[in-house]
Amino acid sequence: PKESYPLPAGYPGHECLGVVEASRVKHIKEGTLVMYYPPFLDAYKEYHVTPPSRVQEIPNTLPLNELLMTQLLGAVSHCAFRIDKPYNKHVVVMGQGPVGLFFTALMKNFGARSVIAVDILDYRLSASKRMGATHTINPEKEDVIETIKAITGGTLADIVIDAYGQNVAVINKCFEIAKHNGQVAFFGICLEESPRLNFNTFFRKELRMIASVGPDLTMDYPYALDMIVKGAIDVTPLLTHDLPFENIQKGFEMAINRADNAIKIVLSF
Repeated sequence: PKESYPLPAGYPGHECLGVVEASRVKHIKEGTLVMYYPPFLDAYKEYHVTPPSRVQEIPNTLPLNELLMTQLLGAVSHCAFRIDKPYNKHVVVMGQGPVGLFFTALMKNFGARSVIAVDILDYRLSASKRMGATHTINPEKEDVIETIKAITGGTLADIVIDAYGQNVAVINKCFEIAKHNGQVAFFGICLEESPRLNFNTFFRKELRMIASVGPDLTMDYPYALDMIVKGAIDVTPLLTHDLPFENIQKGFEMAINRADNAIKIVLSF
């Protein structure tokens, strides 16, 4: 697509935090620990110059790698708030990378009757259980639709969340596992510019579909920080590796190759 994923060389780094070295505004002092939300996804810099609207003061009460998860949880929360109330409903989360794991945690936190995590990597599914999944499915070992029918008493899922994206096959699978008049939420980015959706399934099931991107800096991120600081969301199952900056190449290779059961790799410099 026009956005070109993965991003071209020269724009690495999605989320970051650091200490203010100099400030021209009164409410943000030098030495303050802040989250920074880079507008161009170029977090891997020694210094950033930014307007105060793109930083958020954070308490130095938890390990920095845990506080860093504020950005990602905030983005996921933005989508979660737009989804139908999951209380007492069956929710399926497709994909259990960092994004999917946060959806799993939030749906459980919001009172879902069941949270069914789907992924082809067993080590991710182990993390899913720690994040609140009531059931896990590996599509390479189980039939996804039949397993979900067994869990839901044959009704299929009230809510399906696509936290994977990538290809149209996953999107169409979301339509298949949603119940009649169910809701499908898309957070993952499809790499196909004009994907061939199974419109008949979507149409005949009277499904409702939403997409979500671009969290509200003034609402979603403060909420996410509060959830982490208060311990309502445990982010530690995601944090599998913390590497020094000189090992950045190793970190990228681990992420691409899914080496050493990597889920979320943090760089410190």
